[in-house]
Amino acid sequence: MKTRSPGFSMIEILMALVFVSFSFLPIYNLFRFGQQGTISNEKETEATNYASDLINFMRDRKGSELDQIFKGSKNPPEFKDDSEIAAILKQGNITPPPQVGQGFVRAMQVKRFDGKNTSGPIGIVGWLSDFINRRRAVANYLVMVKVSFKIGGQGKDARNDDVTLYTIVLD
Repeated sequence: MKTRSPGFSMIEILMALVFVSFSFLPIYNLFRFGQQGTISNEKETEATNYASDLINFMRDRKGSELDQIFKGSKNPPEFKDDSEIAAILKQGNITPPPQVGQGFVRAMQVKRFDGKNTSGPIGIVGWLSDFINRRRAVANYLVMVKVSFKIGGQGKDARNDDVTLYTIVLD
């Protein structure tokens, strides 16, 4: 009779390898998703910096400068990318800020408020108050800057995200 030598059979070794490989799968996913989160945070920070650049640039302008550019229009159009933003700013002899990097799209929307409330019954009171106190309404602008970017890889895994910042420009 042959006695069995101490050791592991091939089936036992294969079962141990399968068990070990399944236990490492969650650890691999943890690293993979952690890396994607880091890349997403990096892109969001970069997009925030691009939006902040244009917000600070517009905040340094005066409302009268924007009046010259937008010629008193109540609701100027939305500027969908850096080339449109640069074109409108060059009309007012303003050198535009640097453009965004590849993979980012910066849009800007400007809304003008003239400081007068002349609608409805409250408008009559506001108009009378302005007339009696001889106040001059100061035009101001609400500026919204949105920077869009893709995160999450290629194809169906890719998602769009954006960062939006606001400021008010006045004299």
